[in-house]
Amino acid sequence: MDEVVERSESVPRRVLGIRIRRVKDEFLVGDEDHALLIADSAAFIFASLDGRTSTRQVARLVAQEYGVDEEEAWADVVEFLGGLADQGIVEW
Repeated sequence: MDEVVERSESVPRRVLGIRIRRVKDEFLVGDEDHALLIADSAAFIFASLDGRTSTRQVARLVAQEYGVDEEEAWADVVEFLGGLADQGIVEW
């Protein structure tokens, strides 16, 4: 849990070298071995990764965009970004 708390003010960013193709409101992300389609609210989160916006700020944007509680949005953002970090797509 300490890692999650630390990441609240950390700034997630896309890893260099990962290929990203935007198709309408979705992202196709990956390398030559695998690809991941990011859609819906996940695409909104991914689009917010500009290298300046903290995880907490992304959660606020999600809460505003989708009309959900900020703490719920924060938990979802951290979980989603943690999964992308595990796949080497984002880093803190």
